[in-house]
Amino acid sequence: MVYDLIFSQRSQEDTNTAIDYYDQINPSLGERFFIELLEVYQKLSSAPQYYSFISSVRISKIRDVKLPSFPYVVIYEVQENKVYVIAIMNSHKRPLFG
Repeated sequence: MVYDLIFSQRSQEDTNTAIDYYDQINPSLGERFFIELLEVYQKLSSAPQYYSFISSVRISKIRDVKLPSFPYVVIYEVQENKVYVIAIMNSHKRPLFG
């Protein structure tokens, strides 16, 4: 089953902010970040349940997956055949939830 990805405005803004940040360091770094993010999205569209929940509380439906080479996690929720991407969070900054 292939899941549809739905992106929140915040996730789009987070992505642009991260790419801009890495582009300032080195344009190829911004591109590499974006490619890794697309690879994570590909994995989410095919197997979103593979990744863990943010909280061990059973009512939590929010999951996350870390980018392999960058300190970012994709925060998302699965509902039926859709994956709602909530945010792209820098794991070295203040947490989104909590």
